[in-house]
Amino acid sequence: MTLKSQARVPDLRERRRQETRLEISKAALELFELQGFAATTVEEIARAAGVSSSTFFRCFATKEESVCGPDRELETEIVEWLESIPQEDINLPGIEAFYERSLQRLMTSSEDTRDRILRTRRLIASDNHLRAAAFAADALAMCRITMSVAERLRGLRSESFARLLVESAGVASRIAFDTWVRRIERGEDADLVEIYRTTRTDLREVVT
Repeated sequence: MTLKSQARVPDLRERRRQETRLEISKAALELFELQGFAATTVEEIARAAGVSSSTFFRCFATKEESVCGPDRELETEIVEWLESIPQEDINLPGIEAFYERSLQRLMTSSEDTRDRILRTRRLIASDNHLRAAAFAADALAMCRITMSVAERLRGLRSESFARLLVESAGVASRIAFDTWVRRIERGEDADLVEIYRTTRTDLREVVT
């Protein structure tokens, strides 16, 4: 398997957009924690982030998306990988490696980023609406990835095979996140990447 050795460097305009998205996400998370998701408006989030409501909607389609957005970098890496290898080399370990790489990025990021991720996962676990939104965002992301995998495997494997590949890797990632949060809540040491590896092992035991 060939992983992308060097990430694309975003230009100035894209970096500014990423910074704006981050500020909005931080403001949304703080307000959701303080006064609840349902009681928080887009206008309040925009004001707290120092932007206009129109800027908010240029960055996010909904207030749910401001904290439950997909990992676009993960999707891009998987698509680039699919385009770079033979059909017969597209398999579950290959796709799982990208999910693991995504989790490694999160865990080796700044302490502020890790703290924000943990707070977000706690919030999602405690709010039924946000939990449903997170599931929906994950499902849409997996649909996009599945379409890419199915297209690349056309003539070799069925669409159901492609879906099983993507959803198996994705569900292991979601379970690992939930386990990580619960362990931290109990005051235990928790390595998200190692938890994901263990969850994959458990998945293989279940299906065999």
